[in-house]
Amino acid sequence: MNVVQALEAVAADPRGVPAKAVARRLGQSLSSAYYVLQSLSALGFVEPSPVSHGLYTLGPKIAELFRGYVASWTLPHRLEPILLELRERAGVRVYAARWSDADLEVTCVRGRRGATELQDVSVGFRGAAHALALGKVLLEAVPPDHWPAYLRKPRFQAYTEATITVPNRLHEELLRVRRVGHALDVEEYARNVCCVAAPIRDGAGRVLAAIGASVSARRFRYEENELRAAVLEVAATASRLLKALDPLSMFLSTVTPRVCYEGKKEPAAQAVESLEGEARGNARRDSRAVP
Repeated sequence: MNVVQALEAVAADPRGVPAKAVARRLGQSLSSAYYVLQSLSALGFVEPSPVSHGLYTLGPKIAELFRGYVASWTLPHRLEPILLELRERAGVRVYAARWSDADLEVTCVRGRRGATELQDVSVGFRGAAHALALGKVLLEAVPPDHWPAYLRKPRFQAYTEATITVPNRLHEELLRVRRVGHALDVEEYARNVCCVAAPIRDGAGRVLAAIGASVSARRFRYEENELRAAVLEVAATASRLLKALDPLSMFLSTVTPRVCYEGKKEPAAQAVESLEGEARGNARRDSRAVP
C-alpha cells in the first residue's frame, strides 16, 4: 500500500514533489519516504526531476504500464463493436487478429448469414500469415527475425495457386502494404474467397491489431473499392479512439525504461547505490519530524 500511495503522491503534481510530501501522504518518517522513493526509482517508476533538485516525478515505467492497459483495448470483447460496425456496413464476414507468440492469431470472428467465409479460420486460428490479408498487415510491422519458423524457409506453403511462396515476393508485397496502408488476399488462402485487411494503430503508429473482411471473388471484382474504403475507415476510427485513449504513446515511442540519477543513465545497481547515498544525505539534512 505504501508503494501505491507514494506513486499517487508523485503523480499529483507533474512538476514533481519533494520527499516530504510523500512522507506526509504515507504518514511515515522522511527516511521511510526516501527508502520507498529510491526503490521505485531503481525500477523506473519514479525518477529525480531533471530540472528541480529534490523533487521526484513519475518515471517511464509508468508509461509502459499504461500502454499495456491501452493494448488491452484490442482484446476481442473490446474490438467486437468495431467488427460489428464493419459487418453491418459492408454486409460481410469480419475478423480481428493480433501478433502473439511470433505468429498471427485470430481473436474475433463475426459473420452474417450468407456471408463468404474463410474455411477453418476461426477464433484461435494461427498460421498462414503470408496467405492472409490479416497476416500481411501484421507481418509488415514485425522484423523478419521475429517471423514464425514457417516463414524462414526458402519456400512457403501454398494454399492455392495464388499463394505467395518465396521470400522475395513476400517482402515486395509487404512493401506495398506499408505504402498503401492495407493488405489484400486475392484467393491466396482459399479459392473463390478474397479479403481486405487494415491495421489498428496506437498513438505512436505501432500496429496493435488487424481487422479484415472476406467476400467472394465475384463480389470482390465489383466491390473492391467500396470494401477497401469500409475496412480502412473503420480501422482508422479504431486507431483514433486508441490515440485519444493513449496520450502517452508518442512519448513512449522514444523512451525506454531506465534508472536516472542527475541526468545520467546508469546500471540499476549503481543507481540504487547513488540514490541510497542521496537518501542518507537528505535524511541527515532534514531530521526534523514531518509536520
